[in-house]
Amino acid sequence: MSKRKRFYKRMVVSLASIMSLLSTACSEKPANREEYIIGMDTNYEECSLLEEGNGKVAKVIILVGQSNCTGCSITSYLKDQSKPEDFARYQEGYENIKINFNIDNHRNCSEGQFRKTDLLCGSYDEEFGPEVGIADYLDANMNGEEFYILKFSMSGYSLNYHWLWEYERGEIYDAEMIFFKKSLDYLKSLNYEVSLDAICWMQGESDTNEYKGKRYYKNQSNFINYLREDLKDYSNPRGLYFIDAGISDSPYCLPTYPEINEAKKKISEESPLNIYFSTIDNGLTTLKEPYDNPDLGHYDALSELKLGHLFGDAIASIYKR
Repeated sequence: MSKRKRFYKRMVVSLASIMSLLSTACSEKPANREEYIIGMDTNYEECSLLEEGNGKVAKVIILVGQSNCTGCSITSYLKDQSKPEDFARYQEGYENIKINFNIDNHRNCSEGQFRKTDLLCGSYDEEFGPEVGIADYLDANMNGEEFYILKFSMSGYSLNYHWLWEYERGEIYDAEMIFFKKSLDYLKSLNYEVSLDAICWMQGESDTNEYKGKRYYKNQSNFINYLREDLKDYSNPRGLYFIDAGISDSPYCLPTYPEINEAKKKISEESPLNIYFSTIDNGLTTLKEPYDNPDLGHYDALSELKLGHLFGDAIASIYKR
């Protein structure tokens, strides 16, 4: 059996499982916190593999979210549907876009290393995430400038119960903050002038029932405020941008994907530092791959690449403002 099939959080979502999810979508009630404890391992490896900064500015981007941030899109499909020269570029990776990543509570990680961004930073070796599109876009549109991506993802977990709890900082939030600060402090220790410029957020699919959907606006508003408060010592003086991707209209995201996306859009209108883009309006799909049994919860390969390009375009716009 392949690693894809063994991974219990891979969640290849069938129509039958969606109907089961919908049957309980309206009945969820608040629960005891103990029922939602994950057991996050915050023993993050010491960072490595960077040279002395000598006062150079380190432009830092945080990439955070659940499984479409993790990257569950199939690399072989990306190869089949890309021009050979484009796929060769994705495969070779981007030396000027370094990444330190921790996926699913150490299930896959760069072990503290800031390494080049390539196709090997996703759920498994044969899957990739939006960091590839981000790096590809920034490399092509930012004159080869250097960037540092801090990627932290937890597949299948909700903002309501896991990142936060009762609108306060929760277990995943606390764990990601330790990871971010350890990475940022490492850059500072090498005499880089750290400029944390943006947070890219790809999450919401696990909050698509009526109970969690109604709470999403306040949850995400608080989440953004906590991030800006806790990371202010590293952020660019102009402020920390929050770039938010809408979730798909896949059957997996029924019934409340419209409410989730409306909350995201509303938040984007409340501050010039908040940016939202619609994955639905940009044509991203979840309905085609794997060919024999489409995984309705995760973006198809070209859509995952485009998700990264959309994040990259929003990041680039920050520097052009």
